[in-house]
Amino acid sequence: MRKLLALASLATGFVGLANAQGLPDNCVETLFASNNQGNVGGAVYFDLTVTQNISIAGLLHNTASIDPVGITVFTTSGTYVGQENNMAAWTQVAEDDGLALAAGIDQPTAFTFVAPFTLAPGTYGIALMGDNFTTGGQMAMHYTNGNGANQNYASVDTVLSLSLGAATNVPFTGNVFSPRVWNGRLCHGMGSGPGMNYCMANANSTGAAASMSATGSANVAANNLVLEANDMPNNSFGFFITSLTQGFVAGPGGSSGNLCVGGAIGRYVGAGQIKNSGGTGGISLAVDNTMQPSPTGFVTVAAGETWNYQAWFRDTTPMGPATSNFTDGLEITHN
Repeated sequence: MRKLLALASLATGFVGLANAQGLPDNCVETLFASNNQGNVGGAVYFDLTVTQNISIAGLLHNTASIDPVGITVFTTSGTYVGQENNMAAWTQVAEDDGLALAAGIDQPTAFTFVAPFTLAPGTYGIALMGDNFTTGGQMAMHYTNGNGANQNYASVDTVLSLSLGAATNVPFTGNVFSPRVWNGRLCHGMGSGPGMNYCMANANSTGAAASMSATGSANVAANNLVLEANDMPNNSFGFFITSLTQGFVAGPGGSSGNLCVGGAIGRYVGAGQIKNSGGTGGISLAVDNTMQPSPTGFVTVAAGETWNYQAWFRDTTPMGPATSNFTDGLEITHN
């Protein structure tokens, strides 16, 4: 199962280095061309500026370490500069789920976090440590020496921008090596609506990875939740699925995507619920909390329950037959 997870995540990592080559608009990518590295368990630092509420469910990173690999994420308010040797300034916000398999030097290794973390608009210092405290997985950070021209990157949607960076062989202590350019990719989920994104979607035939979001509220009594899926192919049929359980299956039934829900999966396939993305590449559905689909019939959503949502849609393969694909997942705790 870990091999399947790694292969699926790796496919996501090879989407491309530029938007024209398929990098999703909500992602920022630096380099996968290292000419330097730190010690196993060391850290890299950079500044991340975000322009709206977001969630981050994982990242891609350059390492040649042998499995098991691991990563932990820390943030500090403002900038990392001057805080590289001040552990008290940093807050741990994420840790990988222990399922990552190293893809090899100058290739993207995909890490999914145990839980996404959220950021409000502003600038943050980010520290990535090559150590997972829970699993014991460790790795060396491979990075590129900064030269002034290779130190700033931004997502096409302008939500994320990076200013890079520095490294230490021991996290938050010792000699600071600067400038150093972290090799990796960050993608954001919309954090302004209900829920948090999780799981990594594969690119579809548009070259982008389709994503979930929601509007309205998670309040059960308000019953005004609207699910949305974006960056689908135009004129594609799709529908939403839901479950109390998260999961991961790469390419179920020959799909090009990843199934991110498990357990008892309900499908929104009733009258008017199978949607066409038309010319916008998106679908939406107003859901009824009193008629949540399940394999055994409709159930009522209760306050305190966490439901997971995903969209499944028709897709095509280059010069090949029709297939299907999935968005990422959206986790919503109802109140």
